[in-house]
Amino acid sequence: MFEKEEEQLKNLYDNIQVPLDSLDEAIFTGFQKASLDKMRKSRRKKWLFNMTAAAIILVGFFTTIRISPAFADYISVIPGMEKLVDLIRDDKGKMLAVENDYYEKIGVSQEKNGIKFTIDGAIADENGLILFYSINTKEKLKEVYTEEVELESLDEKELGESSAMLGTPLYSEKGKTSHSEKFEFYFQTPLEVKRFEIKVGLKVKGQKEVFTLPFELKKEIQKKKTYVLDKEVEIEGQKFTLSKVDVYPIRIAVHVKMNHPQNTKKLLYFDGIRLIDEHGETWSKIANGFTNSGISDDEEIIYLQSNYFREPNELYLEINKIQAVDKDEANVVVDTQRAQILKQPKGNKFIAARVEGDQIILSMRPKKEFSYGLFNVVRDKTGEEIDITETSISHSLEDEKVIEYGVKLPGLNAEMSPISLELVYFPSWIEGNEKIKVK
Repeated sequence: MFEKEEEQLKNLYDNIQVPLDSLDEAIFTGFQKASLDKMRKSRRKKWLFNMTAAAIILVGFFTTIRISPAFADYISVIPGMEKLVDLIRDDKGKMLAVENDYYEKIGVSQEKNGIKFTIDGAIADENGLILFYSINTKEKLKEVYTEEVELESLDEKELGESSAMLGTPLYSEKGKTSHSEKFEFYFQTPLEVKRFEIKVGLKVKGQKEVFTLPFELKKEIQKKKTYVLDKEVEIEGQKFTLSKVDVYPIRIAVHVKMNHPQNTKKLLYFDGIRLIDEHGETWSKIANGFTNSGISDDEEIIYLQSNYFREPNELYLEINKIQAVDKDEANVVVDTQRAQILKQPKGNKFIAARVEGDQIILSMRPKKEFSYGLFNVVRDKTGEEIDITETSISHSLEDEKVIEYGVKLPGLNAEMSPISLELVYFPSWIEGNEKIKVK
């Protein structure tokens, strides 16, 4: 019935190209990184997450980098799929998974006190599990919070430790009776479990309800595709090695060995990176989710949207922009007693510091919006690491051009000063135009 229209839409979809620089400007990854930092510290803990630590804040203008609206609209006319499409339409790889019938319907529900929680479906691979869920209520609600989520195996095999992204809470001025979202779990070891139980705590009108739902995956989990590169690349005299590229149905993992011993700069974050095939079709960074994770001090994984369900004859990695600072300037040191910045990268981008209770707040006036969580390791004057319980990014009330970066440290006191904050993001770049053959 839709064969002709589908072919036209696929052609349009396949040939979408987004300029790399424009895409980089569009992706607002600070909120993602703030969550990733916290999740890194939770790897050794039980699969139990607090919403404040794991939620990803979605920014409205992500719609500007969505894939073909015509293709998304085509899928959304299929009964029951329109809400799913709204959740993944900014991720080309996940849309391809749905298009290729890799989405699995589940439909397991539990109802308590007028609230019905349903696991609608899933997309799973060796590295991750995405669960799509819906909340339906008899009365209109303005707020519904997901307080905690616990995922357990019902098989003999255990789940590997890793990180999770637990969606966003419901906020509605007029109130809603239906809310759809997704949980994303990513594992350090290949996923072999097929039977699960998930416990979800919902807070509604100040009351907490806990839903417990067993479910099973029946579709075969597709194996990853790996391209070994071991390719050394140099940009502005700074070297790094592209080790390999793992292609999963949900996302692509680019393994990078950073901070070559001869480098004068510490490489922080790859702003400009994407995959491109021989036809110019591109797969860019994850637009709304985890963008990277650290394996060690020297190795990082960068996540891109997946081309798993494409089989190009040629495939390349393009890299043109990396955040970097001089190695001896990779920490910001603050005297918390006097609220003074003792050390920072050249250029003095941080213009002020203040201490409010157990929170250090640093102010910056960047040339462009820079909404990245800047720090993930904080140490006291003895070098002892201090746990970060919360990070924040906001505009100053006095000057909207000034951005304030907050780091909350429990038990912060004068005896700990000076405090050293290690940079993982910073508005300073090296640039080039590298194209590396993957396939």
